[in-house]
Amino acid sequence: MLSVLLLAACGDDGAAKPDATVLIDAAIDAPLDAPACAAPMKTCGTACIAVATDELNCGDCGVKCKGGQACDGACACPANFIPATLPASSFDQFMNQGTTIIAIGPYFDSTGIHPFIFGLADDAPLNTDIDLSTVAVGSIPFVAAGYRLDTATFDVDASYLARAGTLRLTKRCATEVQGTLTNATFQGVTGGFQNPSVDSMGCTLPAPATPPAPGLTIAFHVMTAACP
Repeated sequence: MLSVLLLAACGDDGAAKPDATVLIDAAIDAPLDAPACAAPMKTCGTACIAVATDELNCGDCGVKCKGGQACDGACACPANFIPATLPASSFDQFMNQGTTIIAIGPYFDSTGIHPFIFGLADDAPLNTDIDLSTVAVGSIPFVAAGYRLDTATFDVDASYLARAGTLRLTKRCATEVQGTLTNATFQGVTGGFQNPSVDSMGCTLPAPATPPAPGLTIAFHVMTAACP
């Protein structure tokens, strides 16, 4: 590391006169040393990284988790965390944008907090089956799920998008959404909820099995106030 030692004398009156030279023990354009990181952190490039939990440097520098994987010392797909029932709670939120309803309902279990996000048009039909496999990524309607919310950063450890399943709404307004999602398949995505991209090499819920596991079914209700 570049170090500079300045030694100067103090004058008793008038202008001070330096009585020592400036010592420089490295060239001014020498690169800075990488920071020393205390375990369990590790130096990756010029930063100290928590490789036990960082999805971009999981277990070691440069090891990137695939879509839907979480980092717990190593990248791995989580066990199924999609609940059969998602009831309304005091933690529900709506972040509507124009004519799009964005309903957010958290699910709590022993592994953490998992947010579920429902994106719908404000005129989405009620009591009508909607095949999510026909909806393009980035379009509405959509059902997304986050695995393990960090309440300090509001990031999730992994993101999923329902790419198959039948969505059926029984209530839909700016403050309440209710319905079912049946025979659903959730696929891991990269880019988070803002810019999702399905990772063909990522995780799938339910996990692939032989014979194939039945699709997931969830009855959901997200509400901050009842529909008129």
